[in-house]
Amino acid sequence: MFALFSPSLAITSPPTCPNCNHIPVLSNPATGGYFDYCSRTCATQAKNSAQNQRNGQPGSLCEQCKRRPKFSNGINAYRYCGRTCAKLAANSPFNQANPPTNPPTNPPPTSPPSTNPPPTNPPPTNPPPTNPPPTNPPPTNPPPANPPPANPPPANPPPANPLVNAPVNPPSLARPAPPQPAASGKTCRSRWCTRPVFIHNDGTPGDYCTMTHKKWGEYGCISCRAGSRSSASVLCQTCYDNELKKAPAIVQVPEDHNNYKSIESQFKQTWKGTACPEVKAIYKVIVAEASMKQYKKYLDGVEAKGNFVAMGKSRGNENRRWHGTTRKCQLGDIGNKTFCADAGCALCCIIKTSFNMAKSNTGLFGRGIYTSATSSKSDGYSKNVGITSVWKAMLLNTVAVGNGKKVTLVDTSLTQPPPGYDSILAERSNDELIVYNDDAVRPSYLVMYKSP
Repeated sequence: MFALFSPSLAITSPPTCPNCNHIPVLSNPATGGYFDYCSRTCATQAKNSAQNQRNGQPGSLCEQCKRRPKFSNGINAYRYCGRTCAKLAANSPFNQANPPTNPPTNPPPTSPPSTNPPPTNPPPTNPPPTNPPPTNPPPTNPPPANPPPANPPPANPPPANPLVNAPVNPPSLARPAPPQPAASGKTCRSRWCTRPVFIHNDGTPGDYCTMTHKKWGEYGCISCRAGSRSSASVLCQTCYDNELKKAPAIVQVPEDHNNYKSIESQFKQTWKGTACPEVKAIYKVIVAEASMKQYKKYLDGVEAKGNFVAMGKSRGNENRRWHGTTRKCQLGDIGNKTFCADAGCALCCIIKTSFNMAKSNTGLFGRGIYTSATSSKSDGYSKNVGITSVWKAMLLNTVAVGNGKKVTLVDTSLTQPPPGYDSILAERSNDELIVYNDDAVRPSYLVMYKSP
């Protein structure tokens, strides 16, 4: 039975895995014995190999181990299952399980000659005197003990790595060489990886060493770039827990990350009227845990009233909206993630303590928290005060829209939405979304862009 959990009680010490031939099999603490393989991966490979043999496909198995399938990159089929078997075969040219393609450099002679060959003429019938000169003296240069083989070795010795250089298919379809470091010594962008990046066919270096690390970098954790993102977050659980201890905080989103591209796209697509300015940096806002719990509690209440998920919408009809405000420090400028202590810096105050109705201004639709789906609309409220910077700041927020009331007439006396509604959707000029509860909105991203 080809399964990881098939213990063998007769073994008293960990044997080597019969599939990979170099890792000990796992022990079974429940029985005191050992499993058949070192891992589920090897167990699965062994099972597949046995299935191929039963199906009459021996030619698809590695020529060295005879257990695992030959490696294939979709174009070429190679002689071995991996580099380990390829190296074993290269280092053991006389291995009968895997004879080399080309003869060895010094093959053993079929019938080695005697060290002292007989003379050309047979000895005389009568024995010669005690010390007479030989009738036929031996040749001046006797033949060597190991004469050269009948077939001289090839001009080009066999390749050092048969897996790469000995494909079954024609040489024109040979497997591409492994990644080589760029001229500048560029290494993989994945954190903690020091391998050279992949070099494309045109000679340009990529950003990662493999497709696996590329996926980690573009879709994984924005901080360590090596972990799987936790649910509803752009950080892995470990990095999120670490950042939460420092909250409130901001974490820069890498430019090549899918999350960066999504926010940059929303910024550009919702910019109207003039040429869209360049986005320079994007930061993820880490809100304090207690503050996020209050927001989620409010969001759950809105969902319970409106059942928006049943309508195919997000929970609580949650949406992302822009908000421009005043910045009186260098927060967000390249490399600066430190908050200032100025109570007049609205940007730092919002990120640190979220939005506050008590500090909000009265607008066309009363005293509330104003956001917009149009980035150019919010740009009109983004201002640098008392600082010199070519960059402006804008917040992208998560808002519990709930059941929004569409209005076109100005009403500066509003302090809450009409009964049965959770927000105001103003469509007078561009668009604005107004909520009247501190817990209805939380900052999510800080976007730095060039002043238009």
